[in-house]
Formats: sequence, C-alpha cells, structure tokens
Amino acid sequence: MSTYGFSDLECKIILNQVKRRAKYREEFLRMKSDPCKHSKEAGFVFDPAVQRFLSMKTCYYDTFRPTFKNARFTLLGVIMPMALYGFLVWTERQQFEKDCRCGKIKYRQRMFKFM
Repeated sequence: MSTYGFSDLECKIILNQVKRRAKYREEFLRMKSDPCKHSKEAGFVFDPAVQRFLSMKTCYYDTFRPTFKNARFTLLGVIMPMALYGFLVWTERQQFEKDCRCGKIKYRQRMFKFM
C-alpha cells in the first residue's frame, strides 16, 4: 500500500475504520427496517447519544451562566467588529462627502451622481 502514500499501519487503521463504519451502517439499516421493534418510536431508531445531544442543545439556555469570559467573547467577537466596521464606513463616507463638497472630486468622476 505504499504506492498510495500510506504506510502499512495507516492502511490497517483506515481499513478498520471502513469495516467499523460498514458494520454500524448495516446495524442501523437492520434496526430501521425492522417493522416490529421500533413501532413505539413511530419508525425511528432511538439513539441515546443523539438524544443526549438534542437535550443538551435544548437546555443550554436554561443552564447558561454569564461570566467574564462570555462577556469578553461577546464584546470582542461580536460588538467590537461591528462598531469598528461602522466607524470605518462612516469616516470613509464623511471624507468622500467632504471631497465632493470641496470640489476635489469632479461630478463626472463620481460613482454615485445624485449625491
């Protein structure tokens, strides 16, 4: 298998993953197509891991605790970039309007003529 750029150990790991994935897929399809086993769940396969994940996502806001780390992330990751972008756009537009009013930019050269 070295012709594909994998060592023998990596190839064994990949083949084991493929076999395990095929086994789990076969088990899921067998459980899903069984008409008697999942009639209580309306034909859906009950997966406890998926149920825990969905329950966690549902209860996330109930158990949220505001901390300094959350506030810092919100401030630096959400509010500051929007404020900085707004300030840059505002200053650029103010400079453009000042240049138009002073006559530095001719009417023909303007991109937006009705300003």
